[in-house]
Amino acid sequence: MAASAKHRLGFREKLGLYALALLLIGAALLGYLWFALDRYESNTPESSVRRYLQETAAGQWETILQDAEADLSPLDRPEDYTAWLTEVYAGLPEEYTLVRTSGGEGQTYALMDGSREVSRLILTPAPAESGRSWQVRTLADSLPPVEILAPEGCTVQVNGTPLGSEYRTGSQAAAGYESLPQGYEAPQAEAYRIEGLLMEPEITAVTADGSACTVAAPTEGEVRTVSVTAPVPDAQAGEYWAAAEQAAKTYAAFISSDSGRGELNTLLLPGTEFWQAMQEFYNGWYIDHTGYGYENLQRLSLTSAGENAFTAELSFDYLVYRGAREYRYPSRYRLDFLKTANGWKAVRIATL
Repeated sequence: MAASAKHRLGFREKLGLYALALLLIGAALLGYLWFALDRYESNTPESSVRRYLQETAAGQWETILQDAEADLSPLDRPEDYTAWLTEVYAGLPEEYTLVRTSGGEGQTYALMDGSREVSRLILTPAPAESGRSWQVRTLADSLPPVEILAPEGCTVQVNGTPLGSEYRTGSQAAAGYESLPQGYEAPQAEAYRIEGLLMEPEITAVTADGSACTVAAPTEGEVRTVSVTAPVPDAQAGEYWAAAEQAAKTYAAFISSDSGRGELNTLLLPGTEFWQAMQEFYNGWYIDHTGYGYENLQRLSLTSAGENAFTAELSFDYLVYRGAREYRYPSRYRLDFLKTANGWKAVRIATL
């Protein structure tokens, strides 16, 4: 009897150990399955997007910037890009939907807030060492190319980075000096082209002595143009303004038949399109009057296009008198000058 009982006890112990082993194996399998399911769930496109949006909201930019590196131009500032992302996803509700728009290795989704499309996202396979299945990036259209024209000797910077030779496309005559007569050399503007930018660039420029240049706002179009002008040294400003005021006043007086063609011609560069137009201009139609004058002269801007060229903008009221009557004509001019052997000559006078 004792031997039989002992045998049964040994069997029960074995059965219990076997059951425990099965339980442990089952628990391990369940744990592995749970881990696998959790890992799968955390790396689905939806979960990857959710993690991306959480990182964006929390300002955790390291991974986001690494994944977006291929999209960013060398001239794009990371802080501008992250500020843009923050703005795109500001106020995004907890409830949103993802609508798949294309598949393949790069899957794209539309992130929808109701009927409003917030953004387009692209998911590409992540490197194995990252521990993730997907890289998530917000699709952004690059801005139109920008062409920058700056006087020779100016250093142009985009987002704080000086533009090197890889962005330079050549040189051309500065604006206003494109059609000089033979024998005169036009001041040159260096041309640069930047493209692929995601964010609006900050463009600055300085002269060789460190003086800040004036940078015009970009034009509109498929290719936007930015014009840079250099300041005029203080020591030369008085001489330049004197030449500009004399030419502008003489031109206004010539239009009203109060100044002769010869007097105007002495201030112009012979052979230019503007000079030719003045030779053909007829001012005999102007009304008879007894006098003329100038008031409210304003010096608006003075810029250098090179060592031997400058541009001035000024305005004044041109007055015409007929007996006791006064006629007032607000006038504003842009004048482009070139230094010659005979002094400063106006290449062009444009009414603004």
